[in-house]
Amino acid sequence: MHNPSMNIEGKSMAIIPDDRVTAVRAGMGARWSRTRIRMFSELGSTSQWLADHPPDTPTVVIADRQTKGRGRQGRKWASPPGGLYVSVGLPLASMQSIPPALSLLIGLQLVESLHARGFSGIQLKWPNDLVVDGAKLAGLLVERLPHTLIAGVGVNVEGSRVHDLPSDRQAIGLRQLSDQPIGDQLLGTLAGAVLEATTWSPSQAERLLRERWPVFDALAGRNIVVEQSGGTTLAGRVAGITTTGELRLITDFEERHLQAGECRVQGDWVTTR
Repeated sequence: MHNPSMNIEGKSMAIIPDDRVTAVRAGMGARWSRTRIRMFSELGSTSQWLADHPPDTPTVVIADRQTKGRGRQGRKWASPPGGLYVSVGLPLASMQSIPPALSLLIGLQLVESLHARGFSGIQLKWPNDLVVDGAKLAGLLVERLPHTLIAGVGVNVEGSRVHDLPSDRQAIGLRQLSDQPIGDQLLGTLAGAVLEATTWSPSQAERLLRERWPVFDALAGRNIVVEQSGGTTLAGRVAGITTTGELRLITDFEERHLQAGECRVQGDWVTTR
C-alpha cells in the first residue's frame, strides 16, 4: 500500500509507503504521535527543505539520501545512501528564545536514546558530534531562522561508505557497534529524541548538562587545539563544559570558556587522557 500524497522537491518525486511512516511514528512514541512526518527517497538537504517550507506545527523530515547535506560553518555533510538523515522543524515566535546549549542537549538525548537501543560506546564530542573512540558516528546542526528552529541529524550506518574525510579523521557506523535493527523505527527514535530535548526548561537543561554530560564527554581531560571563526586557534586541556554549554579550556595562562569552535585532539585518542 502506498501513500496517495506525493512529496515533491523541484522535479524529484517520491511516494513513500504508509508502513514506513507508521514505523517512524512508532519509534517516536505516543507523546509525538501527532507530529507531521515528511519522507523522501532523496533530498538536497532535510534541513533546507524545512527552511524552504517553514512549518506551522512540529515537523519531521527524513531522506534516504541527501545530495547537499550541510554541517557547521557551511561544510559539506557526507550523506551517502544507507545513512540515517532526519531534521526536525519547530515554529518559533519572533521573540522566542532557545537554550544556548540546545545542540549539546540534543546530542545528549541522542546518545542516551542510542544506548537504550543497544548501541554502546558512543560519546559526545563538543560541540556537535557523536563519536566512538574518536571516530565520527553522527553529527547534528541546530539553526535558528526568523520563525523556525531546525535541528538536523545525520548518523552513519556503514562507516566505510563515508569518504572525503580529512586525513586525521575517521568514520564509524552503527553496524560496527551492534546487530540491533536499523531502520525507520530507529529514525523515529532519533526524531523523538530531538523533540524531547526541545521541551526541557532552563533549570532542567542545566541539571542535565551538569550531571549527564560528564558521563559521555569525549574531550574531558584531553589536550586539544580549537580553531575558532576567523582562523584563530587556542590550545589547552579540556575541563568539561559550563552549565550553559561552553567548553572549559585550560590554557597556559587562564581558563577560557568557548561558545564555538572546531576541536582537534592532540595525539592518539586512546592514550591522551
